[in-house]
Amino acid sequence: MKKYLQDNKRSLLMLVIGLIVLLLTSLFGSLVQTAAGNVKVYDLRDETNESIRTNEDGTETTIEGEVFSGLLFVPNKASEDNPLPAVVLTHGYLNNRELQLPFAIELAHRGFIVLAVDREGHGNYENSGNQGAMMATSGMYEAVKYLYNLDYVNQDKIGISGHSMGGYTTAMTLMQDNADNGGLGLVSAGLIQGWSTFLGAGSDVDVGLLKAKDDEFFFASTDSSGNPTLCRDYLTSTGAANFVKVSYSEGDDISIGNGTYYVNGVPTDRTLGTAIDEPFRVIYEADEIHPLNHWSIPSTANLVDFFYTAFGTPNGYSVKDTYSQVWYIKEVFSGIGLLDLFFLIFPLVSLILTITCFKSLKRKKVTVALEDGSTKTEEVEVTDELLEKETKPLKSPLDWILYFVPAIICTLFSGFIIHDFVTEWGDRWFPNTQLYPQDTTNWVALWSAACGIFALLIILFFFIVKYALSRYKHKGEDYSLLSREEKPTSPLDTAKISLPNFGKTIVVAFSIVIILYLIVFINWAIFTVDFRIWTFAIKVFNVPELIPTAMRYLIFFAIFYLLNGIANQTYRVKNLPEWATIAINAFFNIFGIALVITIQYSTFKATGEMWQPELNLGYIVLFPILPILIIATIISRILYKKTGNIYLGSLINAILFTMITVSGTAASFSYVMG
Repeated sequence: MKKYLQDNKRSLLMLVIGLIVLLLTSLFGSLVQTAAGNVKVYDLRDETNESIRTNEDGTETTIEGEVFSGLLFVPNKASEDNPLPAVVLTHGYLNNRELQLPFAIELAHRGFIVLAVDREGHGNYENSGNQGAMMATSGMYEAVKYLYNLDYVNQDKIGISGHSMGGYTTAMTLMQDNADNGGLGLVSAGLIQGWSTFLGAGSDVDVGLLKAKDDEFFFASTDSSGNPTLCRDYLTSTGAANFVKVSYSEGDDISIGNGTYYVNGVPTDRTLGTAIDEPFRVIYEADEIHPLNHWSIPSTANLVDFFYTAFGTPNGYSVKDTYSQVWYIKEVFSGIGLLDLFFLIFPLVSLILTITCFKSLKRKKVTVALEDGSTKTEEVEVTDELLEKETKPLKSPLDWILYFVPAIICTLFSGFIIHDFVTEWGDRWFPNTQLYPQDTTNWVALWSAACGIFALLIILFFFIVKYALSRYKHKGEDYSLLSREEKPTSPLDTAKISLPNFGKTIVVAFSIVIILYLIVFINWAIFTVDFRIWTFAIKVFNVPELIPTAMRYLIFFAIFYLLNGIANQTYRVKNLPEWATIAINAFFNIFGIALVITIQYSTFKATGEMWQPELNLGYIVLFPILPILIIATIISRILYKKTGNIYLGSLINAILFTMITVSGTAASFSYVMG
């Protein structure tokens, strides 16, 4: 044991440090989330309750509440004797309940009870049939009824708010609940985030719109003369005027105040933390884009402002400035924890490779020159020195051209081909089915595999070019006698592995990902915090339902990450230090994608109109792929140094990032467990 500890001191120390960092980030993140223990957070799954309400006419109505998947925030001062106002929050298309955490944290810190719920087909709320996840509205109204039935909730002060398609759900719930049209009248206030169509509400209900200055999807309208207006002009449009009930005549200049409260179309003053007694309308606009509505300080301030104005300051709490926010501190801790999880891969791999049956994965066969001029093959440790000997210098301008041109071609292909996969090829070649039920994962998986195959073809083509040039340069010589540096190396050399070692590599790769997710699940059970940076998250999920589907998608993502692993190891030269090589490879892995996203949003920012409006959702889906590809490059390169082949890093990347992708998006079919 002593020898083992001594031999593996560095890996064990890295593992301990990594686990300590995880513990501390989760602890501090939890303290922020719970206001240092003053808010209790519960993970609700398939919870039900009911109550009997006596109506004004003496009849009784049974209120049946249900939470399929939700996070309930309960301030400590909430009790039967001190019922507090409550808010149901829900997310947008392809997201999950955790994307409303900034709002939930800030409201709960101010004394509001909050229930953030998954919509059907998202997060931990499985699609019950074969309906499209985009417009699935189930989850919110059932959650309203659940809150109504809790004895520590003020039944006269229940609000709702949802983002994007969750905004549609909010609008639908307001319409459904409208007591004037025979609804239950449980909802007193609703803030619609990132959705412009208002469907109606009870006459005594406060309603607001929360929008981005430039929204990729909604808020196009007309001016008073009937001319089309852009989203950024919404506050001067008929749509805004009609919403807040401001009258106008044809040709009038319309100017609706940002964050101004309108009662019967008249601007109304109010004091922060004091409720307006009459039903009001308000529109908030923040200088951001649609997906930032639920991850920005201005929009969080606007949401807090809305519910302060609808319900007043909860009893027992002092009013707090809307910009006095802490949610982003929790997000910083969660982000550090996310990066730390990836860091843990390296000591875990090192320690697993000390196990006897896996030791062969640390070695590779190399040819060694003997003093008598002969050679022999032996197994040696893969070290930095060995990798340095295996690399070649870039000597001539042609060498540099043949090094960078394939990378430029591949990265531009990966970016500019996105349009066709989103708009045409994805649905045609890989439609949603019961076996592959996720709306956007299909085209992302197909696009990834195509990028990997294209990159391999380009790399092989340029290898053939370099080989032909080398043969031409040394024509008339015995080519077999040339030194290694004088001949191009096949990119497929890094993919050589024995069948037994390949089997062991698969076992190690799955073991690493399983260990990481065990940490995630245990951490969630203790702290109820996950590891994330905005939409890029490693989170808990329903294991029996999701694993079989993830394994089917793994086939496509494995193609990409294995071929990308070959590309990562093909491009390494003596002229550059390892960190620079990793940086260059990571740059070319993301540049094409980043380029088209930059063109899209720089055009949008400059003009209010998108370069490719049909990709208003497609590029948003790919936001997390940028950090994923950077991290995958680092994992691929470092684990190649440990094993001498591309498989372990590539398979860990494929399994881990498949799980991250599949657990973080929507499904339009129920999952098949088999």
